[in-house]
Amino acid sequence: MIKNDIEAHQGANLFNDEFYRGADPVSITPSGYFGNSPDNIVEVVDFLNPEEIAFLKNFMQTNTHWDYTEDKYNDEGVQIYDASYWENRVATWHTLMEANQEVITVVSNAVARFKPIVEEFFNVTAFPTKPALVRWTPGTHQIPHADKELHVGEDAGKPNAFPWYDLAGLFYLNDEYEGGELFFPNQGIQFKPKVGAAYFFPGDMNYIHGITEITSGERYTVPFFWTITELGEFDAKYS
Repeated sequence: MIKNDIEAHQGANLFNDEFYRGADPVSITPSGYFGNSPDNIVEVVDFLNPEEIAFLKNFMQTNTHWDYTEDKYNDEGVQIYDASYWENRVATWHTLMEANQEVITVVSNAVARFKPIVEEFFNVTAFPTKPALVRWTPGTHQIPHADKELHVGEDAGKPNAFPWYDLAGLFYLNDEYEGGELFFPNQGIQFKPKVGAAYFFPGDMNYIHGITEITSGERYTVPFFWTITELGEFDAKYS
């Protein structure tokens, strides 16, 4: 078992909270609540320790268990989730339970350590989704999108398949790839994430973001999202 500064059971206890029982959560956070300042795109360097990075990276390089999902459409027939795009690249909680339960323990403990950092910055109470691990292979990329809502044309501002994704969270496991830069068009920001770093930012259409094409190597990430259950005062800034 990987050692760190949090008790091994604490991450598991986080996901046993009553919040996770019943139907999908409902967002109480209005679109644009946090403004659009680049200051809300937050980097925490060296968040994961070397042992965590090595363990999760090795899992990604050897894993053969990946999710099977289906396309989703809204009531108007607009596709809001493209399952084929993620085929053989994503391992979510149930898949990880079959593949390697220690992965769940390691990632859950990291998310539990991350929770107070996110909550203090945005002055909220928030609960994370159960994390996934994603590999980005050569030729894959992601066009700019918002995590909790549609953002183009007449559909802009309407809920997507995951309207409770108020904040995004990401851990990065490696840098042995070319391309794969994270970019935010509205803020004019583009960069290659650091190994072991954690990032978080709002999920609404003020913070659309994408990933440039991976041209060689594989890029390994741990994405998850936060649903806010209590909103405190926040000085929203607009550029």
